Amino acid sequence: MIKSKTFLFFFLACLFTLTSKADLIAQESTRSHVVTEYDGKQYYIHAVTKKQSLKDIADIYGVSVYEIMKENKDVKKNPKAGTYLRIPYKAVEEELVLEDTIANDSIVEDTMSYVHEYVSSTCDAERLYKVALMMPLYLEQVDDEFMETEVSSKQLLSKPFSYLHFYEGFMVAVDSMVNSLDMKLDLKVYDVDQDTNKVKTALNDAWLVDADIIIGPFHVKTFERVLNFAKENDILIVNPMTNRDDMVVGNRNLVKVKPSYRYQMHWLDSLIKDKYVDNNIFIIAEDTSKMDYAFMIEEIANKNINQYSLVPNQHIKKVIKKHHDAWMIEEIEFDENTYQSDNITLDVSVINRNPDDSTMLKNQVMIFDYSIDSLNKVKKIASSIRNNVFIVYGDNRVFATDILNQINIISNEFPSELVALPDWSKFDRLFNENLMKLNTIYFDDDYTDYNTYSVGKFICKFRDTYATEPKDIAYHGFNIAWYFLNALMNYGDDINIGVTLYDIPLLNTRYRFERQNAEDGVENTYWNLYQYQDYEKKLLRYE
Repeated sequence: MIKSKTFLFFFLACLFTLTSKADLIAQESTRSHVVTEYDGKQYYIHAVTKKQSLKDIADIYGVSVYEIMKENKDVKKNPKAGTYLRIPYKAVEEELVLEDTIANDSIVEDTMSYVHEYVSSTCDAERLYKVALMMPLYLEQVDDEFMETEVSSKQLLSKPFSYLHFYEGFMVAVDSMVNSLDMKLDLKVYDVDQDTNKVKTALNDAWLVDADIIIGPFHVKTFERVLNFAKENDILIVNPMTNRDDMVVGNRNLVKVKPSYRYQMHWLDSLIKDKYVDNNIFIIAEDTSKMDYAFMIEEIANKNINQYSLVPNQHIKKVIKKHHDAWMIEEIEFDENTYQSDNITLDVSVINRNPDDSTMLKNQVMIFDYSIDSLNKVKKIASSIRNNVFIVYGDNRVFATDILNQINIISNEFPSELVALPDWSKFDRLFNENLMKLNTIYFDDDYTDYNTYSVGKFICKFRDTYATEPKDIAYHGFNIAWYFLNALMNYGDDINIGVTLYDIPLLNTRYRFERQNAEDGVENTYWNLYQYQDYEKKLLRYE
């Protein structure tokens, strides 16, 4: 049984559906009627038109979005106009059979169905689990006028839509747990935002005292009030949004899903150990307030890098020749017998006479406070022979843009790579050409790979249910519901202990919960690392 106070949100979801049907008749004319054969199978070849989604195309041909994605491995959220897609061909007789059977098969096919081994065989199959979801719905703003107004871009930015995708992603997981894993669930949704009166009303609900778990609220002020209630009644409470690490102290019932920035240092340690032990490392802090992190990074770098690196003379010889040839073309005067790099002068004749030998170069670590230091010092010790690694720590978009341009200029003379901290993924207008040129590595608390089966299945289910594309927060909502509902079935009343042991596949991240002290809550320590390579973001895996 699923209870919810948010009936109006089903009407909000319908608004998306209504707007998507208006174009369907016009799109029907784009259907291909030519059947071709590929790899032993028959297909229509469909040319995508402007603003046409996979859901639109699936409706035209009477197939599912999943079938299209299965046959077109590289297709992602919205294919570009002019893209050609293979659409599975079905004869008329087959389509009639499908119409008769789809009602029985839809639950199995459309439900997010992960491996059942993650649900313990000893779990209480008859138990009714009580789950409270507290999130900002702003239902008081959803009046008759709001419902009757045609959906516009401006309206989609209004408060009632701000967390809608979290709720919808959450409900996709709920549907899977109830229909696929036979979970008996009593879910109650409360409209709680920053308004203290709303949280007071929620906490006066007698039903809440016996809840197994509370997820939310999203805002710190109201969350703290619910946290006290959870402590008094020994209820596990999940904070889905904050990065603050002080909240877990002394709150054993708290689970913090968003990882704190300080845990990035653990993953940075693995990264340097794996990729950068033979490089110069330049650490750049945005300003004095970020220097504590810069010093931590310096300690990690000094611990992991080799004092010296041996570079093959064959490689050095090629680099010197390349630069000398370029300088000759540009008519730049230079000494053919010497070459400057890594703060030393190399004898070119020695390099040429010993092509099978290696040259020892010193690896150095330097810190810069960007608010007061000049990066000109970098050029004195940087290497033109091997990569120089810039580890930048800052959370301001203007700083990120400026430092990215500065390092890009330096990279014209000195090969460079960039590691960006703490969370540059939120800067959506950085110059991608520079990011790719520098093989930039990002840290992010999630990373969505649209080529994986689970993500494709989720997108198909979300599109079919809500007739729109899932935003990032939809994946977050699904992950939280999927993880904690599964954990409830596995551990029951011992879920507070179980979350520190439980690890199951999620859509676009992992949860690695740790408890630092016995009286503290647990927090996620997992950060995704990905790198820009060949015009794509590629996940770097460190366990």
